[in-house]
Amino acid sequence: MPLLNDALIAGFIAISVNTLLLQLAPMIHIKAEGGGLLKLLLQYGRPITGHIAFLYTSLFGVVFHYLTGLVMVIIYICWFSRLLKMSGWIKGSLFSLLPWLINGFIVLPLLGYGLLGNYKLSLAGMCYFMITNWLFGLVLGWLFAYLNKSLNK
Repeated sequence: MPLLNDALIAGFIAISVNTLLLQLAPMIHIKAEGGGLLKLLLQYGRPITGHIAFLYTSLFGVVFHYLTGLVMVIIYICWFSRLLKMSGWIKGSLFSLLPWLINGFIVLPLLGYGLLGNYKLSLAGMCYFMITNWLFGLVLGWLFAYLNKSLNK
C-alpha cells in the first residue's frame, strides 16, 4: 500500500505542475497545446459525444487531463521506473518523452496540427509544451523515488 500512496502523491503533484503550467501559457502569450487527446476523442467521437455538453466544458477538460496523467503515472510506476537503474529524476525525464512523442507524432497530426503542432503552434509554443511534459516526468520520477526509497536500493 505504501507504493500506491507514493505513486498517487507523486502523480498528483506532477500532473498538477503540468496542468498549472499549461493553464499559465495563455497568460504569458504562448499558445501551447493542451488537451489534444481530448480534442481528438471528441472530434472522432462526435456522433456520440456531440450530445453530451459536459464533455465540452473546461471542468471536464481538467478532469480528463488528470485521468490521462494518471494513466501515464501507472505506466511509469509499473513499468518504466523498474526498467532503468538510475536516479528518479533522470528516469522521469526520459519517461517524459513518451507522452510528448505520442502527442507530437500521433495526436497533433491527427488533429491537423502537423508534426509537433508545427502548423498551429509557434516554436515557443512547441518548446513550452515539451518543457511542461519534461517537468511532469521530472517531478514524477524524482518525487516517486524520494517517497519510495526502496526502488533506489
